[in-house]
Order: sequence, then structure tokens, then C-alpha cells
Amino acid sequence: MKDPTQQSAWRAAFGTLIVLPAVVLLWGSHWDWAGGVDHRGLLVAVWGGWGLVGWASRQGGKLGQIARALGTGWKRGDPWLAALLIESVLFRFPTSLAVPSLIFAVLVLVLLGLRRAPPWLFSSLLVAFVVFAVAVPWAFRTLMIARVAESYALDVDHRPWPDGKEINSDGARFRGEGADLAAQDYVILFVGDSFTYGWDLRYEDAYPYQFETIAQASGCQADIRVVNLGWTSSSPLLGLRLLRQVGYKYKPDLVVYSLDVTDFHDDLRYERSLREQSDFEFDASAMVERLMVTYWPWSRSALPWVREVTERLRTVNRAEREQLLAGLEVPGRLERFFVTARPLAESRPGIELGVMKNLAEMQAFTAEVLGAAMAVVIYPRAYQYSDREAARSWELGYDALGPHVREPFRYFAEVAETLPYPVLDLLPAFEASNEFPLFFVRDPHWNPRGAGLAAREVFSGLAARELLPCAPTGLATPE
Repeated sequence: MKDPTQQSAWRAAFGTLIVLPAVVLLWGSHWDWAGGVDHRGLLVAVWGGWGLVGWASRQGGKLGQIARALGTGWKRGDPWLAALLIESVLFRFPTSLAVPSLIFAVLVLVLLGLRRAPPWLFSSLLVAFVVFAVAVPWAFRTLMIARVAESYALDVDHRPWPDGKEINSDGARFRGEGADLAAQDYVILFVGDSFTYGWDLRYEDAYPYQFETIAQASGCQADIRVVNLGWTSSSPLLGLRLLRQVGYKYKPDLVVYSLDVTDFHDDLRYERSLREQSDFEFDASAMVERLMVTYWPWSRSALPWVREVTERLRTVNRAEREQLLAGLEVPGRLERFFVTARPLAESRPGIELGVMKNLAEMQAFTAEVLGAAMAVVIYPRAYQYSDREAARSWELGYDALGPHVREPFRYFAEVAETLPYPVLDLLPAFEASNEFPLFFVRDPHWNPRGAGLAAREVFSGLAARELLPCAPTGLATPE
């Protein structure tokens, strides 16, 4: 069999010159910006080193002899070197060597097979690699980003674009502008994420507007008007930024922030993104998972296992930068639900550094600049109280009724008396409700019934705390 060192240089060094760069460019590495060094510097070193060896080998004398010897050694060791580098840039050093050893062995065997494969097979595999490992992921990500960009800006705030129908010029889901509100109206700004926005719900079914319907039917002393400032994947930090920019236009009497479990992670992530002046980080892998679970439900059983392995091995760049930002351990994108996956003692620093700091700033701004009161609503996800709700949801990253799923509620129960705003806990209402389902079957969000339950409970809670110009007993009974 032909000695691979006698093959063309790029074929003999296929692992380090082609496969390694493709892996790094596609997936990044845990060296990403470590110490201020871009991981792509590795590629410069590899390509530059090979180019230097190639140039020197064409020179005469001792320099040429040394370079040719280095080149021969590089070609012979290329599969092993490439496998080692690929594993080192993609994975942390784990506590167990079994899985990484298997990965290393598979990589070496694949690369050895490629360099010894017949030309027609090698060319076919190379084309397949380019198509499925480079072109398809790039095209999918590009198409998804283009699709998202039709409705949302791609900066960190990623606010929805005005559509002339339900999204106004401020990115609020409100059929009107601030100037359309009357001076005598009692204006409430509902701030939050997709649960507040009303994901996959009609305008009237979103929880803020169901609240408005209840209030207007309850004989309140003033006409209550609601403005929905929620949008997908928002957080207290982004909500505060929006309030600072447009809140004054609506002259609010009350601001209600509705807190989701993903907010705790998102606030830390967005703060880091703002410091780095980067764009919104679009998670194409989450879209892939959603498509797989939606169209091939059987794949759901395999995804947790894949995540368990990759979460232990894969070093997510964002997680490390968040750790540097916060001075504490913050999980990466695969664990947005870390506050319900860890004991409160572990997640408390992250809670206080992100969400609680930003809610405090929101309350101060609301009181001092907008001249309004503020309340916080904390509501449960289905998995925090039920194993029946959203049973086939595409979303992963948590275990229904796990041992720590109620830690955020426990935290607020501990600190509620010390906060400058009231906290409305909706967990008891959802847990005690006889209505079913309250969530979509294949999606983690409320259906119209769940949004209605939230609206009724928030109305009752705000009225009982005298934050509304309504009698606490004036709640209209649901149909």
C-alpha cells in the first residue's frame, strides 16, 4: 500500500489542514477569547506552520533537511495530532477518560481510513463532509437567522419590528401608541418575555389583555388600559432598557414584571453580551432540537442522553465568559434552567447578581422617573408542578417535578418582606387549579386557559394589595 507520506501534502495532512479548521470554525472552542486570544489563532498557527515547513523544505542545506524531516513526521502523525487537537479544543478535561478515549480512537480511525481510502471514495466522503458538516449547517443557520430577522432586530435587545397591526413603533404588542391613552386612564405596563407577550396566542388571549378584560368588567373607578411590553426571550435587564427608552410615552400608573425561570440565566447572558457589544446570540441548535422533537417525537428519548454526554464534555464559550463576568459558576446555554436544576445555595449568587439587581433598578426607575408603582409576578412552568402538562413539549433541559424545581419560589418566599415591591406567587393557583390543560401539549407556553388563570390571579393579587382602582371583591368570575 502506498505510503501516505508520499501522497499530496494536503491529502496526507488532511486531518490538521482540513478537518481541524472546519471543526473549529463550525463549533468554536473553549479557548475562545481565553485571555483575549481568539481561537482562530490556532488555525493561523497550524496553517502558518505547515506553510513554513513547506517553504523551508524547498530550501537547500541543513534547513531543508530539517524541514523535510518535520514534514514527514507531520504527515505520519497527522491523524493522531488532528484527533488530539480536535478533542482538546472542543472538550474540557473530564473526570472520566472512557468517553474521551473512545472519541479519540474513533477520530483516529476515521482519519486513518480517509488517508488510505481510494481516490473515488475519498472524494465522495470529502464532498459529503463539506455538504453535511459545512454547507447544510451554514445554510440552516443563515435561513433561520433570516427568518428571525423578519420579525426581530438582531441586536442584544432583539425587539420585535413594528408590523402596523399588533406591534407598535416601540416594539410593544399594543394596538396603538402612547399618545392614544387618555389622561384619566389607569395605565399598566406589563413587562416580561414570551409568556407575557402571549406566544402563539391571539392578541386578546395574551394574559395582559385578558387581565384588561377582567378589569374593565369589574367596576373599577378608572378605565384600566394595558400595554403589553413582553417579547420573546426578554428578561428584567432588557425590560428595564425598554422602559428607560419608551416608558415615559405611556405615563404608567403601575408596572408589572412577570418573571420566568429562564430570566435568571438570560440576564447574566445579556449583560455579558452588552459589555462585549455583541449581537443577539441565535441558538440554531435549539431550533434543530425543536424541529426534531416536533416532527420525529421518537428522537426525544435520545436527546437527553446526547445532552448529558456533551454537557459533561463540551465547553460552551458563553458559559466561561459568563463565569468571568459574574465571578461565579453559571451554566451554559444548554442549562438555561439552572435555577431549577440546582440547590438554592448554589444558584443564589447568580439570582442576586442578575435578576434581583435588575429588578431593583427597574423598581427605582419606575418610582423615581415614571412616578409609578411596581409589582413582580412569578409564575410556574408546567414542569414545576405537573408531569401531565406540556407532556410532549419540544423544550428540554429540565426534569418534571425534579428535586429543585421550586427553588425560585423558595427564594422569593425568603426575601419577599425585604423587597421594595410586592411579589405575586402564582404557583399555588396553578397547582390547585382543576382546569386542564393550561399549557400547549407540544409547547411550554400557556394556552388561552392558562393565560386566563394567570390574568385572574394577577388581578386579584394586585387589587388585594390596593395597587388597582378596583375593589378586591370586584373580580369577574370566568366564563
